[in-house]
Amino acid sequence: MVKMKIHLDRKKSLGEQIYFSLREKIISTELYPLTEISEGELSKIIKVSRTPIRDALKKLENEGLINTIPQVKSIVSKINTNQISEANKIRSVLETNVVEQLSSNINSTQIKKLKQINLNILNNLKKKNYRKVFYFDNMFHQTLAVQAKMPISWQIISQINTQIDRVRNISYLHEDDNTFGPLQAIKDHQEIVKHLSSKNMLKVVQSMKKHISSLERYTDFIKKTKKYKDIIN
Repeated sequence: MVKMKIHLDRKKSLGEQIYFSLREKIISTELYPLTEISEGELSKIIKVSRTPIRDALKKLENEGLINTIPQVKSIVSKINTNQISEANKIRSVLETNVVEQLSSNINSTQIKKLKQINLNILNNLKKKNYRKVFYFDNMFHQTLAVQAKMPISWQIISQINTQIDRVRNISYLHEDDNTFGPLQAIKDHQEIVKHLSSKNMLKVVQSMKKHISSLERYTDFIKKTKKYKDIIN
C-alpha cells in the first residue's frame, strides 16, 4: 500500500472525511488503478478504528472506484471505459443544453468571468499544478450551468463524472497533445466563450459537442497505449 496523508477533523464524521479524501485521491490518480488499500494499515496511519474506514471503503466500492476482497484488501478499480462512454453521452446532452440556454442571455460580466477561469487553467498548467487545472476546468463548466440557471444539470454531471474525471486527470500528463490534452481543452473553452459572446447558439452547441467528444479520443488513446493497458477494462 502506498503512503498517504489524510488530515482529519476529529469533531466531524470520520467516515465521511475518509471517504471524500480517498475518493479525491483515486479521481486525481494519486491512488492509481490497482493500488492496494489495506484497512488495517490505513487504520494505523490515520489513527482511527477500522469502522469508519470500512464505511468509507464500502461507499467507494458502491461507486465502482474500488474492488474489495473481504477480510483481505481493497484495490483501486480499473478505469471502466464502457461507463465513460455512457456517461459522456449523457454529459454531452446536458452540457449542450446549458450553452444553448445561456447563449441567448449571457452578459459581458459573465463572459469576463469565464475568460478568467480559463486563464486560471492555463496559468496552473504552466506550473504543472494539475489539481488546480482540474479544479478550474470543473469550475468553468459549473459556472456555465450556474449562469444558465441550470444547477441541477451540473449536479447530475458531477454524479456521473466519476470515471470520466479519472481519465481527465491522466490526460493532463499528455499536456502537449493537440487533440485531447488540456491545451486543447483551453482552446475549446475559448471557442465556446467566443460563440457565447456573439450569442451564436448553433456554433456554441457545435463547439461544446466537439469539446465533450475529445474525451472519447483520449479513451481510445489509452486503450491503445501499452503503459495503460493494465488499468482499463
